[in-house]
This record gives sequence, C-alpha cells and structure tokens, in this order.
Amino acid sequence: MIFTVAVARAIADGTVRRVYRRWSSPKVTAGSVQRSPSGMIRIDSVREVDPDGLTDADARAAGEISLSHLVRSFFGPSAHPTYLIEVSYLGADPRDVLADDAALDETALNTLRTTLSRMDSRSESAWTREVLTAIAAEPGRRAADLAEQAGLDTKTFKARVRRLKTLGLTISLETGYRISPRGAEFLRLTDATD
Repeated sequence: MIFTVAVARAIADGTVRRVYRRWSSPKVTAGSVQRSPSGMIRIDSVREVDPDGLTDADARAAGEISLSHLVRSFFGPSAHPTYLIEVSYLGADPRDVLADDAALDETALNTLRTTLSRMDSRSESAWTREVLTAIAAEPGRRAADLAEQAGLDTKTFKARVRRLKTLGLTISLETGYRISPRGAEFLRLTDATD
C-alpha cells in the first residue's frame, strides 16, 4: 500500500487516521505494518464500505480536500469494492534511525565490513562499494542512470540499493538516492584503512 508524502506526514502527526482504497480485494490486512515516507504505519483495520455513503467529512478525515478529490484518487474499475483502512503511526523507520547513526565503533565497522563482504561474495562480482561510491559522488541522480553506469539493469540496481538501505547506508530521495551519514562515515573510515 502506497501513501503519498502528504498523507504519510498527516498520519505521522495524527491528523489522518483513515484512508480509502478501491481494490478488487483487500491488499493489506489488519495488524500489518507498512513503511512510508514518514515512518512506520500500522494497519489497524480494513473493511469494505459503500462508496455512495462517503461524505466530504470522510474525505477530509482521510487527508483529501473534498469527496470528489478522494473519488478521483481511486484506481481501478468503479465496480471494485471500496475499503476503509484505519491506520496509526508507529514511529520512525528503523532504517532511517540507523542511517542517521554515524557513530561507527570498531565493532560496528567490522560488522558492516563482514556483511558487505558477504553480499559481494554471493554475487558474480563485488558491487557494494561501487554502488556506495557512485551514490556518494552523485546524490539525487536517477537510479536508471546509476544502473547504466554500473552496467546493471535498473531493477537489479534498485534491489541492491535497498539492501544497502537496510544497513542504514543509503537514503532514498524523490529522485535517486544519497549516502546516509552512516554510509559516509563508513566510506571515510574504510577509505583510510582499505
């Protein structure tokens, strides 16, 4: 389930506690957790509702300015059911918290080295440092451009960046990526010792 940046922020600040979707069947389940641009969002409940019963007040409660804007945001055939999804904010994405932590002691540094080495060894060639340095050199550059530069298809490149993001080394931008404070410190420390 995808949240716009505006709706994710509104969920995070507590002004939005529900969203609506038109799906052929529910795409999320109560109790599941979704990542969003503003952090982690829990799906509290999912239930089908009659779209003809929705009001402007329902739309505003979902972060839309009017019912007509809400209805225009729906994808799929109008014959598909409309679902009310109640949500709550759980907090920051742990990857973002980790990305901001640039305090790499010897243990953390060695753990990262070992993890990245393992990732490299499971691939046809070492790639982790190449991807990190490419992102550090050109923050905000499109993934497709960076992938081409690395000789990879975009899908493979993005999957690799997601693996680095899980370690707190990169940050996704509206377009492209940037190196995180943790990633920058890792590169700085390993440039000095490698």
